[in-house]
Amino acid sequence: MFGFSLTKLLVLALIVGGVLMLFKVLSRKSEAAGSSDRPSSDASQGAREDDTKAYETEYDAESDTYVVRNGKKLED
Repeated sequence: MFGFSLTKLLVLALIVGGVLMLFKVLSRKSEAAGSSDRPSSDASQGAREDDTKAYETEYDAESDTYVVRNGKKLED
């Protein structure tokens, strides 16, 4: 009864996997419901979009860093 067997371990793995998937589904639903309830400001949305954009950079020997090349963004 209290020993280890392959069947008991497989059932335990299925139960743990099911619980993890349940929490994953529930968290996605709560995130989707929570995002529609919160008012979003355009400024914060713009800041998030700019953070994900890539910029062309070039090496600047004077400052020993990489700087944005002429303020141009990379196009996809």
